Amino acid sequence: MCLKIQSPWAMPEETGRIGKMLLGENDPYRLIGDRLFEKWEEEEFADLYSSEGKPGYSPVILAFVSVFQFMERLADRQAAQALRMRLDWKYALHMPLDDAGFDFSVLCEFRDRLIDGQAEKRVFEKLVEEIRAMGLIKERGKQRSDSIAMLVKVRRLSRIEMVVETLRLAVVALVTANREWCEEVISPSWEDKYGERFVRQRYSESEWKEYEANIGDDGAWLLKRLSDGGAPAELRDLPEVQVFSTVWAQQFREEKGQMVYKDLEKYDGHTQIQTPHDPEARYSRKRKFEWLGDKVQVTETEDESYPHIITDMVATDSNQTDYEELPLIQDRLIERQCKPGEHYVDAGYMSGPNLAHSRDLQIDLIGPLPEVVTPQDLLPNGITQALFHMDPERKVATCPQGFQAKNPSLIVNTWKFQFPKKICAACPLHARCCTGKGGRSVGMNIHYDLVQTARTRQKTEAFKQDYHQHRSGVEGSLSALVRGHGLRVSRYIGQKKRNLQAVFTGCAANLKRTSHWLAGDRPQVRYEKCWTLNPE
Repeated sequence: MCLKIQSPWAMPEETGRIGKMLLGENDPYRLIGDRLFEKWEEEEFADLYSSEGKPGYSPVILAFVSVFQFMERLADRQAAQALRMRLDWKYALHMPLDDAGFDFSVLCEFRDRLIDGQAEKRVFEKLVEEIRAMGLIKERGKQRSDSIAMLVKVRRLSRIEMVVETLRLAVVALVTANREWCEEVISPSWEDKYGERFVRQRYSESEWKEYEANIGDDGAWLLKRLSDGGAPAELRDLPEVQVFSTVWAQQFREEKGQMVYKDLEKYDGHTQIQTPHDPEARYSRKRKFEWLGDKVQVTETEDESYPHIITDMVATDSNQTDYEELPLIQDRLIERQCKPGEHYVDAGYMSGPNLAHSRDLQIDLIGPLPEVVTPQDLLPNGITQALFHMDPERKVATCPQGFQAKNPSLIVNTWKFQFPKKICAACPLHARCCTGKGGRSVGMNIHYDLVQTARTRQKTEAFKQDYHQHRSGVEGSLSALVRGHGLRVSRYIGQKKRNLQAVFTGCAANLKRTSHWLAGDRPQVRYEKCWTLNPE
């Protein structure tokens, strides 16, 4: 499929006349048609199409329709029908009233084209660029970041359900790809055993215990048949077979000629497959909340006399920590020429390296550093780390009794100082200072001065008031993305497609906010408390 590039097309006379008559001046779609659509050009998507073949539908139209979907939470079929029937959509996209639109499957093809061309962010970045050109994003202004869980539409499986389903899907894929080979190799009894989706509740305890006892060996037997050279090469390359091989390597180990379950208590969760129905989904937990899916990072502007525009939005692995994502967020903001002067975040983003990274970029990172709680903090009169004198230049730690620890070891951005056991044992403060059998150990962040300055600032009343004023509204923004655009639950399978959903959701929110701002609507003002406990 190729792209026959057209210049930006003018508003059809009949569409413009009826649209201006029926659509209010503040209608979002009218504002899009009047001020935004004509600035987009098909040439910006030319690299995603072949130079030969049947002409495809305009990628500009498809990009806007994809965003309109998330403005109104529509499925592909509903979006295609809306484009065919609705005046406001045709006005926004400068289409003739009798234009029949396209088949709904074109939207799926367009999403795949964006992913294959690694152009998931292109629509979002173009829209942010246009909004910035309107003067609606303050240069070096205030911005705030937070993250939210995105759940996949897949039931969380027990361990036995997961491995049986993995084997079943692999067998189904093998039979579909090469039935003759499967009939020669795989026993007919497997059709009864692995022919239907395995749900633990449908089986008695003795039945699923039997599955548990045999599933590891059955899977290992099939993997051996696929790898011994007699199986066609294309069967080993099937995605379901690749997932099957990975799951068996993660879940089982061989012991005395049999496959037994591995102990997964210390597994990090970044690579462990949780379900064969969506192999890229990962399990994560935040306090009491558990979910299977991804995490979406959201950054928006927060300046007086400006709309709240989302300047960065991306879906990441649910186990990717916020402080690991912050440098990437700031780098993307700079690439979009949306570099903030002040960046408000919560404790999850704060760390010594992030303070240093922000300082180097001339960004004031504002947020509370997480408290470090040691066993001594829990004692009534414990010798806490705050009572030690740290010398970052000489890399020396001095305890309250005057003893020094030198030559620290570097462990994850922290210098660890170890005091000798002999000195600590004879110290009169031993009971208040050492809770273990060895000598006392204390840590010093490699960016100690920056961390101490930030901790001192976060205790001031000025910091607390400023942080509350500019950071608190981000929760409302996340809530609007969930309630208004369906961000909480993923529509698609695969991390790249979920990232595309997040990007389109950010575009939808920005279109709404921009159109409301241009129409004269302003964000709700947060009123401060005006009463006291003693009004007299």
